[in-house]
Amino acid sequence: MFDNHLDSYTQSLLDRVVSLTKEIDNLHAAYLIVNNRLNHLASLTEQSSKELIEEAVKVEDFARLAVEATKLTEKSALITNNEDLIRAAKKSSLAASNVHRLAVELRTVKLAKLKADY
Repeated sequence: MFDNHLDSYTQSLLDRVVSLTKEIDNLHAAYLIVNNRLNHLASLTEQSSKELIEEAVKVEDFARLAVEATKLTEKSALITNNEDLIRAAKKSSLAASNVHRLAVELRTVKLAKLKADY
């Protein structure tokens, strides 16, 4: 019949195989946890990036509207022939144009990379 008793070398090999199998199972479980967390973080990053791009587009639109408004103010100031008012309107127009340029640059250059990545 079959001898149920293993020699010590065979038993030690069997114990080692069982130990390594448990270690592999533990590593697999840890991998799944880490993978799930990384996927979750990637999802949050993608969502945040999309929201950031949408906000940048809104800022650019508002800056464009500000440029249009300051141009109208500048035209209105010219009608008054008041040099102080004309100067202030031109400064406002220049400032609005600079903000719009920066907003366009942010969206097209800086955030375009985020959009390409996701």
